[in-house]
Amino acid sequence: LPDSGPQECIVRIYIVRALQLQPQDNNGLCDPYIKISLSKKVIEDRDHYVPNTLNPIFGRMYELSCFLPQEKDLKISVYDYDTLTRDEKVGETIIDLENRFLSRYGSHCGIPQQYWISGVNTWRDQLKPTQLLQNVARFKGYAPPVLSENGRKINYGGKDYTLEEAEANKILHQHLGPGEERLALHILRTQGLVPEHVETRTLYSTFQPNISQGKLQMWVDVFPKSLGPPGPPFNITPRKAKKYILRVIVWNTKDVLLDEKSITGEEMSDIYVKGWMPGNEENKQKTDVHYRSLDGEGNFNWRFVFPFDYLPAEQLCLVSKKEHFWSLDKTEFRIPPKLIIQIWDNDKFSLDDYLGK
Repeated sequence: LPDSGPQECIVRIYIVRALQLQPQDNNGLCDPYIKISLSKKVIEDRDHYVPNTLNPIFGRMYELSCFLPQEKDLKISVYDYDTLTRDEKVGETIIDLENRFLSRYGSHCGIPQQYWISGVNTWRDQLKPTQLLQNVARFKGYAPPVLSENGRKINYGGKDYTLEEAEANKILHQHLGPGEERLALHILRTQGLVPEHVETRTLYSTFQPNISQGKLQMWVDVFPKSLGPPGPPFNITPRKAKKYILRVIVWNTKDVLLDEKSITGEEMSDIYVKGWMPGNEENKQKTDVHYRSLDGEGNFNWRFVFPFDYLPAEQLCLVSKKEHFWSLDKTEFRIPPKLIIQIWDNDKFSLDDYLGK
């Protein structure tokens, strides 16, 4: 168990995103941002509010120091940003850091699936898996774990564990650490310790107690300074869309519906092609007109160019635009990537006729 005296700790709060927040603005949305309070320490991240959404993606990490158990209540609040009026609190959640720090299940820092010494998932606990395993054995009254065969075998709790069995059918990569640490981590994951995970916490408001104001996906790490500096923090910055250009070549059309009649009574159409991507309707493009097609064939040799922002991991297009000309901020939409092509009949004295898509 940790020392019974006050412990100075580093607290890292990872805020991933919020879900189903209660609307605060007249448009049925809100402009949420995060406010964190720990004793007299306050972080008000007002500059990084997310406009016009009820499901914001924050991707922010905050780091504070505190003394436990005196400063144990961590309050995480979501506020609605307003330009002219006072910001309104959407909801809050409170975490007891002392309970996590003293937990027998290691909830101060979740146990990851693999032991990385480099890369995006670098080990961030202050103690290595072999040291943690010794602490667990001491707590449960077991003999200290015994390593053999250059760390490829560990006897723990009267049972032998081998690295070959632990990593059977697993893909190994260059970021993994020494074998004895990987095997110790495998044993730790069988001891009922809290695994690495993202919490989903409900937000509550004092104005509407016991009624959910939304949910917050996040997690918290607590590191006592007496054990040395922790590992590097995770980078959970939201993904940025990549810019792409879609080029479409329209050569010709065939068997198009003949919608008009010429002066001589022959069926004909004045054909042109229109195209756009959903979400970018203001960038609709169309070809020139193939006049007086008698057999439904039109020749164009025309090129459309559609620039768009794309999120490869989500396989969605990111559209960012103002909903109204008086809107202060742009609203982001995630839309499946689609291309719409339509064929129209051109008319001079009436509305053009839609032929198909």
